Amino acid sequence: MSIVDSALEMSKAARDEVLRTVFPPRTLVWITDEQYDQIGPIWSVTLVYQGAMQGRWMRRRYRYDIPSGTLHFTGEEPIDEAEAAAARRTGRKF
Repeated sequence: MSIVDSALEMSKAARDEVLRTVFPPRTLVWITDEQYDQIGPIWSVTLVYQGAMQGRWMRRRYRYDIPSGTLHFTGEEPIDEAEAAAARRTGRKF
């Protein structure tokens, strides 16, 4: 593994550590998209989770600023059961 790959994996692990603080324990969460932008440098992450209120499935987006270690909320929207099922099939359980 190169130094660049190692640094990228470390930033991803730091991002995931911060993201874990956002959701209550035992919340069902899947990462459906994650993009690294080296110009930022930031991680853009899309997650699907089952909300506490009425068990509704939601899509939520964040940006993780690597130099500052800051997580920025960038939006949330409800999704239907078909989208939730697809996210659980293709996403990475978080």
